[in-house]
Amino acid sequence: MLHSETISHSSTMEFFSFSSSFFFLVSLVCAVSLVFYSFAYKTKEDVPGTKPTLPPGSFGWPILGETLQFLAAIQQGAAESFVSKRTSKYSSKVFKTSILGEKFIVFSGAAANKFIFFHNSKSLIRWRPPSVQKLFPSIAFVPIEHDAAKARKFMSLFFKFNETQKLVASIDSISRTHLQNHWENKDEVKVHSMVQLYTFTLACHLFLSINDSEKVSKFLCHFNTLNRGILSLHLNIPGTPFYHAIKAAEALRKEIYLIIKERREALAKNLASPTQDVLTQMIAVPWGEDGFMTELEIADKILAFLIGGHDTTTAPITFAMKYLAEMPHHYNEVLREQREITELMKPREVLCWDDIKKMRYTWNFANEVMRHRTIIQGSFREAKTDIIYKGYLIPKGWKIYWSVGSTQKNSKYFSEPERFNPIRFEQNGPSPYTYVPFGAGPLMCPGKEYARVTILVFLHHVMKMFKWEPILPNEKIKVELVPTPAEGFPVSISHIST
Repeated sequence: MLHSETISHSSTMEFFSFSSSFFFLVSLVCAVSLVFYSFAYKTKEDVPGTKPTLPPGSFGWPILGETLQFLAAIQQGAAESFVSKRTSKYSSKVFKTSILGEKFIVFSGAAANKFIFFHNSKSLIRWRPPSVQKLFPSIAFVPIEHDAAKARKFMSLFFKFNETQKLVASIDSISRTHLQNHWENKDEVKVHSMVQLYTFTLACHLFLSINDSEKVSKFLCHFNTLNRGILSLHLNIPGTPFYHAIKAAEALRKEIYLIIKERREALAKNLASPTQDVLTQMIAVPWGEDGFMTELEIADKILAFLIGGHDTTTAPITFAMKYLAEMPHHYNEVLREQREITELMKPREVLCWDDIKKMRYTWNFANEVMRHRTIIQGSFREAKTDIIYKGYLIPKGWKIYWSVGSTQKNSKYFSEPERFNPIRFEQNGPSPYTYVPFGAGPLMCPGKEYARVTILVFLHHVMKMFKWEPILPNEKIKVELVPTPAEGFPVSISHIST
């Protein structure tokens, strides 16, 4: 649940939306573009003056634009390099380009982050390509700004009604049970798949009240198929990944419809609480003048919550364990803190919120992991009206790529940005709007503390119970929805006697 609005349905959509659009676009235009003379064209750089003009930049190749360069950077987990090369070239933190078949303005920098957070509902809306509508059909009839507001409302209500200590206790129980059932008595594990099972189990429990391990595994299998299809050519032809993704989404919605039916019956008999989980809240709580949400809308939002609620916490935990294995000094510091907390807990065994607040170095370490290994590289918006930004015109209808991670590796904001240094986050931490994995201002993620507890509780227990060594020290990183070790970060593990 990272990046601004991370836990919300809206951020989950923007989190993966560009990928599927790109694959369709490239397949369509590559053959066509061969017809054109091999040259790139660059528009005249506009200079801000009394009359607003477009930002400087290049629309790249005819039809294709700069999509190939953009995708190459995304797949390398280095979208900020695509942005930084052009901001340096044009001497501007805002520039125009053409990607994904659309005219884009690219924002970067702390000022851009602040602008997005405080102007989101006034002049900007989230942009989603048609491919996402095929996988999440309720998007077609729900105004995009209403969709985002609903998602934030229900997640905020959920975290309001669930006491922090109750939430910590649930996460503590699921974390320990997961490690006992899936890590103990094993010599090797693939960290990424095991952590994904933990975070998905947790999301199913909190969002749907599903605790059956077989049903959780079935859901996760469908979700992995859905994720693979999101990143594929979006042609609904039998045998293609997108076809399988459509089928997986349909199967998941069918299961959710059954749960909705059962939950309605339980509510009618006072056998369920309207605040027991996110699904039940969506069933029981009306949304303004629109009344109650349709079952399709509920199902699509739950699907998006489940994706956002586990993928974006799986990555930070996986990379935290990878960095701990590679950096003995930081491992020892985190271990020292966790052992101190364990001693202070005795004879109590279940973590509480006060314990979480004491994990200062561990949380600084986790934040530095998320800064050093950008989890969400950027997201999309569309201009609702003509916008003037930094003296430049952003025309109504133009798309905006917001480079979230561009500040995190920028020496202007972080000294020695390639150096891993958790001390950056001591005291007041980074300057405002330079590090925004959980958003800021009106778009502060309502699930920030959920993500914090999910990460810290797991690290506490895994460090108490196991030691691990990477089996593939030079394992490459791949980027799908989020960056992951290419082979799943396999490790050899040994149990620590207590």
